[in-house]
Amino acid sequence: MKKEVHMITTLSLIAVGSALLLSWVYSFTQPKIEADKRAKLKSVLAQALPIAQEFVPAIPDTVWFGVKEGDTVGIVFKVWPRGYGGPIELTVGIDRELKITGLVPGEDLKETPGLGLKIREEWFREQFIGKDEKTAHLKQDGGEIDAITAATISSRAVAEGVVEGIKRYCRYIKKDIRLSLIH
Repeated sequence: MKKEVHMITTLSLIAVGSALLLSWVYSFTQPKIEADKRAKLKSVLAQALPIAQEFVPAIPDTVWFGVKEGDTVGIVFKVWPRGYGGPIELTVGIDRELKITGLVPGEDLKETPGLGLKIREEWFREQFIGKDEKTAHLKQDGGEIDAITAATISSRAVAEGVVEGIKRYCRYIKKDIRLSLIH
């Protein structure tokens, strides 16, 4: 019986000590992790809407107003269309004329290597810049975007996600809630 109490006490002390040590390490690393996340998000938003100087959240983690010298110059939104390998995270910028200013795919893509992952390539993403909801479809769907050879599902998912996002979030450009609160 004495041996069992000793083992339980030892195990409990090890567990409490480990928990305290992990909490102490977490208190030092958490601010750095959060700062890195904010810096990465700011970089992605700036790639999607390069004309903006700062970004103000409209819907947390989904829609941001792009602001330059106090004026809203566009919005940035995230969409997650379904691709061949699962959801594709896309960050899209659009200006006040509802033209696409940038397209940034997320890092955690599950598309086919060598095919669907080509949505990350610059030549594919740059096709969307300057397009609107009518022209941002694949050519075989009546738009102006060239699909990636052998990756039509991924290409179509990106195009449809961008168009759906413009339709869903364009009201944030047309009626900037922030501006109505100021006046």
